[in-house]
Amino acid sequence: MGVAWQAPARAQTAPYGPLLAQDFTGAKDHPWTGRYAGSAILLQSVAAFDEFNFPAGKAQSAGGKRFSSTVRAEGRLTRTVYVTQPGRSSLEVFRNFQTHLQDQGFVTAFQCAGAEGCGEPFKELKYHWGNKASQVGGGAVTGDRGRFAQSVFDGARDIRYALLRKGEGPQAAYVGLYVALNQGGTFGDVSRALNERVTALVEVIEPKAMETRIETIGSDSIAATLRSGGAVALYGLLFDTDQAVLKPQSEPQLAEMVKYLRGNAAKVYVVGHTDNQGALDYNLGLSDRRAKAVAEALVKRGVPASRIAARGVGPLSPTASNADEAGRSKNRRVELVLQ
Repeated sequence: MGVAWQAPARAQTAPYGPLLAQDFTGAKDHPWTGRYAGSAILLQSVAAFDEFNFPAGKAQSAGGKRFSSTVRAEGRLTRTVYVTQPGRSSLEVFRNFQTHLQDQGFVTAFQCAGAEGCGEPFKELKYHWGNKASQVGGGAVTGDRGRFAQSVFDGARDIRYALLRKGEGPQAAYVGLYVALNQGGTFGDVSRALNERVTALVEVIEPKAMETRIETIGSDSIAATLRSGGAVALYGLLFDTDQAVLKPQSEPQLAEMVKYLRGNAAKVYVVGHTDNQGALDYNLGLSDRRAKAVAEALVKRGVPASRIAARGVGPLSPTASNADEAGRSKNRRVELVLQ
């Protein structure tokens, strides 16, 4: 019975058989997670420093599709998609990863299974062909693997998810496991190649300090940029993840802003921006709180409040693509804009 069931699935892999059996170029297992025996790395992306939202509660539709709870963490982010040979179950693959992580001291913070346990919109919110930000590689993977990057969970059935944590607070490490059995799908030969195979998305955040590479923009440069373009992006105003309290490292940039405003009579908007990670309403609120925190800091340093208006626009005015961390880091900014 097993041979009769597996043979058609194997035949359907052409012309993708070699691709599904070979690791993505340059990819390797994360030392915390390892891999399920006999599987291959279909896709992988690594960012030296990024922030990431992990689902930590059921998905819900009331009031707009969203996760009822999330955990946002930052550090080194590794996202890996594994694909197994036909004939395995999502439960078997899921339990192997989970047990291996628990043996290393990780605890399960949230776990769910199926549409009923995870919520009907979970599959769409977690990884979807229409949302490049959810895909490994952010839509930048090309060729045949690019087709899998877009469609790898389109035929997902028997879904299972867990968020595991090790440690507490900012130094906590997180691993998200999203595992599914592929049956059907709407991407033709790509979906057929995945038929009866389990795919596992393993997402790891290692707590790591961000490298400080931002240069403070001096008052003269602020003035020149405002004269020529009407706005200047300031990346030396720093906040912790999910927070709207300026970090002490922001002081040099605040001093240059005060120097500019004292030497010029201009009125300015302080505009907060975020990337597109997370819910729109949340990011709008966060960017607004951060803009107001900067405005308050300027007023405390002697700038008249009548010359400053603070607003947040969240991800609505990007300056770069949100498909990768390089672009997202440019979008997370505060701007001075001439009124």
